[in-house]
Amino acid sequence: MPNSQDEFEYTDEVLTIFEKFLSPERLAAYYALARGDKWVAIHLYERNTEISEALYGVLQGLEVALRNAIHNVLTKGLGAPDWYDKIHLQNSELEALRQARSKIAERMVEETPGRIVAELTFAFWVRLLAWPYEKSLWVPHLRRIFPMRFTNPSVIHGRLVELKTLRNRIAHHERILGRDLEKDYAALLETIGWVSPDVREWVRETNCFEERFAKRIPKKPKPQLPEAEEAISAEPSDGA
Repeated sequence: MPNSQDEFEYTDEVLTIFEKFLSPERLAAYYALARGDKWVAIHLYERNTEISEALYGVLQGLEVALRNAIHNVLTKGLGAPDWYDKIHLQNSELEALRQARSKIAERMVEETPGRIVAELTFAFWVRLLAWPYEKSLWVPHLRRIFPMRFTNPSVIHGRLVELKTLRNRIAHHERILGRDLEKDYAALLETIGWVSPDVREWVRETNCFEERFAKRIPKKPKPQLPEAEEAISAEPSDGA
């Protein structure tokens, strides 16, 4: 929370404006958590944003490490940096590849394997660890990325699907409050560690999730009495 937030006035008028531009539908879940108190609800909305920001960096660590690990092992195993053109891809992955190429072409830059890898979605990389690719990719290549205890990709794929759901909620500015966020954070670090213990430690030491999660929303200020009522309440009683 920036220092200036302490000075921001959350008046009824401002809260009504927030509702208009954030939409009642988006705020409805926060109103429910706040039992209808709009002041509390908007602070829960801000907390959701703060924690989402913190987890976004951790998710970035996972996504970038995973896609480059897959790219590196397939480049080596298939002897070609454009390995995605050398293997049989399912229709969904072919479409993801087509869209990646289209976006690169729109930028009018040269298509390179590095640009393709960066443009492909997280869902693309997660699906490469699904059962349709077990014989063609997992057994000969992808298993080398992960610890030896994983004899099949089902546990890894299941974990990545869960984290992809969290990633997508954050990317689409949706509510993550209500999830077991400490469990999500631990799962993220553990999964990064499956790919690279060194990257896990780097991400763990440089992110701000624990600090932000430990914070709580400020206490709602008590309503100020009108000046006339303050004066009356300040007068001594007859028995003073």
